Amino acid sequence: MFHSFLYIRSQKLFAMNKIHLEYPLNGNSRNIIWDFIGTIGGLEAWMADKITQAGDIYTFHWGKEETRQAELLACREGIYIRFHWLDEGPKTYFELRINVSALTKAHVLEITEVTREEDEGDLIQMWESQMEDLRRVAGL
Repeated sequence: MFHSFLYIRSQKLFAMNKIHLEYPLNGNSRNIIWDFIGTIGGLEAWMADKITQAGDIYTFHWGKEETRQAELLACREGIYIRFHWLDEGPKTYFELRINVSALTKAHVLEITEVTREEDEGDLIQMWESQMEDLRRVAGL
């Protein structure tokens, strides 16, 4: 039986907080996990209803009217992808990173988000919900 745990570390960065969440995953293939966090089709399966791309700008669509745009800041295929929401401050970002636990040798999805302090609680709940969706659709 697989047991899940959540590791949360919050670090204050000036007027911003850095949230770091770790989620152990069942999948033993980095490529399968990467397909869900590093490709538009994969992200559409669990993070947004639709995603379009124009250069480094990704538009995330939810429902019929809600959209947000994010700039791709960095990407190392198979390892991590980092975005900046264009409607947030200049030093904000969120990153999805695949690591391997030194203890268990299992894959871990690390989510790091730099955001305003007042948004921290809502973001943790949002990522919890998103991870439930990822696990459901990907079998992770």
